[in-house]
Amino acid sequence: MKSLKIKKKITLIVAAFFTMVTFVVLQSCDPDKILITDTDLELPPVPLNTTGWVVIDYTSQEDQDGEGAGNGRVFNTFDGDPSTFWHTCWAGCTAVPPHYFVIDMLESKNIDGFNFVQRQSLSRNIEILSVDISNDNSSWTSLGEFTLEKVKASQDKPLETSVQARYFRINVVKVFDGTNNAALAEVAPYSRT
Repeated sequence: MKSLKIKKKITLIVAAFFTMVTFVVLQSCDPDKILITDTDLELPPVPLNTTGWVVIDYTSQEDQDGEGAGNGRVFNTFDGDPSTFWHTCWAGCTAVPPHYFVIDMLESKNIDGFNFVQRQSLSRNIEILSVDISNDNSSWTSLGEFTLEKVKASQDKPLETSVQARYFRINVVKVFDGTNNAALAEVAPYSRT
């Protein structure tokens, strides 16, 4: 008899424990009761939509399909495919620095940073580049220089403050191998809004 009472008490305690745990779990999952105390949270970067973007100026690009059909052109830097790339001319020409290219995003957009992807063969990679922005393709504002690593992964370069721009210009300052040639797979301006 005593053992039956003990078993009933244990059963009641276990049932009460599971009821309390279930109640706590359900309460903590209620979206109306979630408390966010960190007000410095940043939204993740969202790459800008590149549909319709136009290359409007460049100092050099490889036009001879020397490394695969279409490779070498500036438009490869915003096609979303890291296996394609821009490369300064080399087949039947000599690249003469400094190198730059200008992209028209068709309308002014909010920019919070840039993601860069090096050419995946890690050849002719850019070590230092600078970025300029404009809303009229005439007066330019420098966003400064950015140092890249010689790696295949995307490299995030956030800006200190958001900017508005229609055009951006990528200027090659230094390449890793010290030659007159440069290459870049992707440049992706992004926004956090």
